[in-house]
This record gives sequence, structure tokens and C-alpha cells, in this order.
Amino acid sequence: MRRAIPISEYVPKTFGKIELKKLSVFKLDATPQSSPIDLNVAALCEESGWSLSDRLRFWHTLNGESPLPGARMTIRKLELDEQALVHCHVEPDGKLRILSNSKEVAARFFNSVFLGSPPAFHSRKDWKITSVWVSDETTVAFFAGSAAGALGWGPKVPHEIEDSMKEAFRGIEKRNWKSCVVMCRRALQALMEVAYEKQFGVKPGKGLDLNGIIRSFEKLVPPPIPRHWLNIADAVRNIGNVPGAHPRPIANYRFSKGDATLAYSNTSSFVSAYFEKIAP
Repeated sequence: MRRAIPISEYVPKTFGKIELKKLSVFKLDATPQSSPIDLNVAALCEESGWSLSDRLRFWHTLNGESPLPGARMTIRKLELDEQALVHCHVEPDGKLRILSNSKEVAARFFNSVFLGSPPAFHSRKDWKITSVWVSDETTVAFFAGSAAGALGWGPKVPHEIEDSMKEAFRGIEKRNWKSCVVMCRRALQALMEVAYEKQFGVKPGKGLDLNGIIRSFEKLVPPPIPRHWLNIADAVRNIGNVPGAHPRPIANYRFSKGDATLAYSNTSSFVSAYFEKIAP
């Protein structure tokens, strides 16, 4: 089974024909056996939401002319956590084509968006489907352009970190200061694991905890993460250790609004700095 190609491979810093020739794209073509086609719009958002990178567009005629050869609809969906992109277009005759760097993500997209939707509840037998990996430069270049456009809009922050920060903020809103601190530490752990893999090319081993990851970055010269940000990460790690994954109870200590807002402001600032400035 051919493995998915990370989406970042399609938009290297230096892009040319040599790189294109080394890449391939999974192509799924489907022809409907009936009309109309039902789309499950909710399925587009259920798994990973709808970000600035995603598109649902209908290309119509304007003054009798169309910007494309025939009016059609296009859908682009970026699954950043899976490093995968889906680019789908539907022609006026109902034929659709899905391009992706992942066979699994492309198949899941087709099944969830075009199958089983009311009122017709179409199944695979209602479509004629073919699929194959292709490596012709025209298709790869088209997909690479779509990938560059999607990554240019973001999202930059992985969903695990984003979700933890949302939970932390909800903790502040509900005056659950302990919950906020725990979620900030969780977000920090996820961020530093992302940074470690980006810097060293491997995921941190099971024996390497958050403290060890931070110490690993402190040893690097020049430091890829500025020292003051590592100090902030260490502060969040320490306060998060009290109620979190590695408890260090403090007698008669109760977390306050100050603890929560300090953890949240430091963590959110670090997240923004890392994904916008340090490792955009």
C-alpha cells in the first residue's frame, strides 16, 4: 500500500521540475448514475471544523462566459493534523474528481460528503468509481498550487493545541482555575512535542518528558527557540505540574484567578510566537 505524502512536500522552499517529478497524487474519479447529487455539508465540518484554508465555491457564468471551461463547483479541505489536502471539483454533468496526497483521506472525504445523505441516501453502487496514483506533472503541479494556497492561509496551530487552549479559556469563563492551568500545560506539552519533532526529525521518546524537551532546546546553539520563551515554557510547566500530569501538592494551596490568567496569557503568547514567528 502506498503511503500518504506529507502535504509540506508539495510546497518546498525551492520548487522546480525535479521536485515535481518525485511526487505523485492520488486521483479518484466518480460518475453518478442518477441526478441530483446530494452533498453532506455538515460532514465537511464535523471532523476538523472549517478553517480559512477551506473552500466551497461555485464557478458560474458571468455575462455568458465562465472563468472555467463549464460552470462547476470546487471544494478544498485541509486536514492539517493528518498533513493531508483534498481538492474536489464537480463538473456540470455531475462527474467529480478528487485529488489528494492521501488515499485514505480522499476515500473518507468521498464517503462522508457524497454518500448516505438525505433524501436519496446514495451508496457506492450509485456511482462509477475509479482511482489511481498519478505522477504526471500537470496534475501534480495543479495539486501543488492548491496545497500552497491552502497552507498559505493556515491554520498554523494544530487542532490538539487549539482545542486545549479553548478548554483553558472555558476554564477561566467558568472560574475553574485548576482546569485552565491543566489545559495550558497540556497545550504546552503538545507544542513542545511539535517543536521537538520539527527540530530533531523524530518524535520525543517515551522517556523524554516536558522538562527533558525544554532542556534539549536549551542545549542548542544558536537556540531555535529564544531563551526567554523557554523560560516562559518552564514557568507554565512548573505551575501546571501542581494539579496536572505530574502532581506536586502544595499544602493548603488553592489555585486562583491569578494562576489561571498567568498560565493562559503565557501559553497563548508562546503559541502565537512559535507558530507566527519562530517556526511559521
